[in-house]
Amino acid sequence: MPTKEKPISIAEAISPTPLEPAGDVQAWHMKKVKERHEAADAGRFASAGAVKAVIRKFIPNG
Repeated sequence: MPTKEKPISIAEAISPTPLEPAGDVQAWHMKKVKERHEAADAGRFASAGAVKAVIRKFIPNG
């Protein structure tokens, strides 16, 4: 006997479903921002050579 599935609404069809709760993502992001600020305050920055290497990776003549 076939089961009858409930039809979904247009709003349900076009709205993305979150893969994880937004609060977890926001908490993770705030943690990363805080870590980066602490690193910058401690004087830990990327060297000019490291920055150039990343630019050359994505822009060959950069």
